[in-house]
Amino acid sequence: MKKATKLVCLLLVLCLAFGLAACTPKQPTPTPTDNPPADNPPVEEGPKEVDSYNMIDSFDITTLDYVFNNKSSNGDYTSNFIEGLLTQDSHGTLIAGMAKSWKANADASVWTFTIRDDATWSTSSGEVYDKVTAQDFVTGLKHAVESNSETLSLVRDLIKGLREFEEGTGTWDNVGIKADGNTLTYTLTGPCGYFDGMTTYSILWPINEEFLASKGADFGQPQPDSILYNGCYILSSLVPAQEVKFDANPNYYDKANVHVQHVTVSYTDGSDPTLNFNMFCNGEVTATGINSSYPDIVEKANKEYPDNQYKSMTTATSYWGAFNWDRQLYALYNDSSVSTTSKETDSQKADTKNAILNKYFRLAVYAAYSTKAAEAITKGEERALNAARNTLVPYTFATTSSGQSYGSLLTKYVEEMEPEFKGINLNDGQDAWYNPDLAKKFAEKAKQELGDKVKEWPVKLDMPVYAASENNKNQNLAREKAIEDAIGDYVDINLVYLEGNSSVYYSAFYSIPTGADNSIDVSFGAGWGPDYGDPLTYINCFDAEYGDMLNYSGINSLDQGQTASQKAALEAIGLYDTKALIEDAKAAVGDARIEKFAKAEASLLTNGILRPYSTSGANLVISKVKPFSAAYGLYGQAAFNSVPYFKYMVVLDTPVTEAEYTAAKEAWLQGK
Repeated sequence: MKKATKLVCLLLVLCLAFGLAACTPKQPTPTPTDNPPADNPPVEEGPKEVDSYNMIDSFDITTLDYVFNNKSSNGDYTSNFIEGLLTQDSHGTLIAGMAKSWKANADASVWTFTIRDDATWSTSSGEVYDKVTAQDFVTGLKHAVESNSETLSLVRDLIKGLREFEEGTGTWDNVGIKADGNTLTYTLTGPCGYFDGMTTYSILWPINEEFLASKGADFGQPQPDSILYNGCYILSSLVPAQEVKFDANPNYYDKANVHVQHVTVSYTDGSDPTLNFNMFCNGEVTATGINSSYPDIVEKANKEYPDNQYKSMTTATSYWGAFNWDRQLYALYNDSSVSTTSKETDSQKADTKNAILNKYFRLAVYAAYSTKAAEAITKGEERALNAARNTLVPYTFATTSSGQSYGSLLTKYVEEMEPEFKGINLNDGQDAWYNPDLAKKFAEKAKQELGDKVKEWPVKLDMPVYAASENNKNQNLAREKAIEDAIGDYVDINLVYLEGNSSVYYSAFYSIPTGADNSIDVSFGAGWGPDYGDPLTYINCFDAEYGDMLNYSGINSLDQGQTASQKAALEAIGLYDTKALIEDAKAAVGDARIEKFAKAEASLLTNGILRPYSTSGANLVISKVKPFSAAYGLYGQAAFNSVPYFKYMVVLDTPVTEAEYTAAKEAWLQGK
């Protein structure tokens, strides 16, 4: 959650969006018991609300410790169970959550929140456990440090004294969070005008101290009674690789705005890309995507739902491909019997590592990657670039006082730092980085620079495949073909087919405890959803010491113990130089801050640290969700989730029409 420091994995999210999207059971239309009088024509009634939402998903919940977690596959669920100080309405406006009021001092370095007096903690059986208090937020932050939270980097240097407490050079009494009755005060290390938005993310959510102590190490285990609930829903059932159910919290202070009473998420392994659509047609799910690459689905959709298809909006979540900069494992970290490589010799392994540490080798692979070819697998040729994204921070995420977009500043610095990118168009909807001719040029330059550091060409790159998922399999085949068609003399893509459920696949690179447990060479699939309205929320993912995405590229964060080999890799790829740019941007304000972050991202892109290619949304959808009824946010609790945040959402008994969606969107854009 998405999301604060929200780690998002796209590889199956995209598969679900088209062949397997989110959804709900069809409710029968009530039949009147009496016939209308013969002289009065029947009155036509519109769609009726239903109280259930059903969908399918491919992720297992691995933890309910929301303060510790940074993965959307867990956070999408816990955002429905826990509420922070503030939340968001259907237009993304920050509104009261657990705090009924809030204010900042003149320079926004001290923030004060007044906790509402009608919020309670509920047990998994729906019984009231205790009131929510200001002290619960103090307990939550302390637990974040003690559990070595995956999202601690979000606030480590923001809240006064927190880093010192974490490192053992300061006491908890000196940390800038204090509870006094129903008043909660944060003292920051400096001004932070967007801190109120940060409270929508889980690192700052509350925990009841007595309950935490009673659970001990069992707090947050993937079972309903391991946490308390102060949000909209209570987890009622969790069966791994089968089903998750949650129901409306009867003790929630704002239950009048919770219209969906029952949610069921059924597990799928992705082996049938048509499953979700067929389930929708059978009334078993609430919404579905239309995979345009399957003619039979398109034909049936056009026949059965000709007026109900619309294109969903894109989101602020960005997805990218990245290399493992210091690979040590060639089998799954949690099952050494499962190989993740086709390399046969130590020399081949050394060749791959040396090549990956070369900037131009990385850029060559990225330039050979065709976003259109991969996305066409789930969207079809015509819509393949509808969700294409070419930046980490979305192009229009920030704008200077003169109206200059973040993306235009980024483009300027990209062209300055790597002249070969002169004239590049980084707007969404383009396959901007794909350039086979430039890929060959970069590859040849890499070969010249590497010299005898690489003994054998082409260099072998292991790329993971979720064998059970047809969409994932076909997308990776498309990636392999595009890259080898462009630079096959330099790169040999080895698809590593991982059998079993999704947990096996994600153990290769996504669901790993540390970067050292990453056992692949390159993968296209992880991403980030913003936690607050500042470019730092994205850029900080690649901080060389505590970046949330370091593990995805084979590097431990500093608190996990960075090895000498990992530090050498960071030096080789230039991430310490980028860190200096990030620190410079963090110290700036106003227009200078936007420009400096654009320069830092340009350093990431032109050094081949990552290769953005997509966002979420822009799907062809059929849905029974009333358009724009749900909470909305570019960041935080209500941002894009594979499993939605359900507060405010209204589900109907019939699919909405394209005309209804268009009218609702127009009204929403006008602030209505």
